[in-house]
Parts: sequence; C-alpha cells; structure tokens
Amino acid sequence: MLLSQIKQNETATIIGVDDGCTLKRRLCDMGFVSGQQICCTDIGFCGSPIAYTIRGSKIALRKKDASMIGVVL
Repeated sequence: MLLSQIKQNETATIIGVDDGCTLKRRLCDMGFVSGQQICCTDIGFCGSPIAYTIRGSKIALRKKDASMIGVVL
C-alpha cells in the first residue's frame, strides 16, 4: 500500500521509500524510514497536499511524493 492511499486519521508503518524518489534523502532526514509510525491528519481540498504526523512533527507532502512511500496498516 502507498502512503497516499491511507485515509484521514489512519496510522501506518513505513516499509520504504522508492529509490526513484527525488526527495528520498530529504524524506529520510525527516524520519521517513522503515519501521516508523505515521498518521494521516489532514487532506487538502483537491486531495493534495496531505498532512502527516511523524515523530511528533506535522509534515505536508504532495500526493505524488506520498505515492513514492510504501506502508502497511
């Protein structure tokens, strides 16, 4: 499942970031690493951006960037 597919207020566990993602290094620096819990908190009007809570911080990602992150519920 992809991070962009989880619904609001759902919590998931990150399993990895796609190697083709141009933001991979930056996402890893912000805590988007395997095994980390992440919760979808807000979804933008048109479905993008999407806000997530991870490691006590709220981070908004474009839907296309969130679709590069694999998760399990």
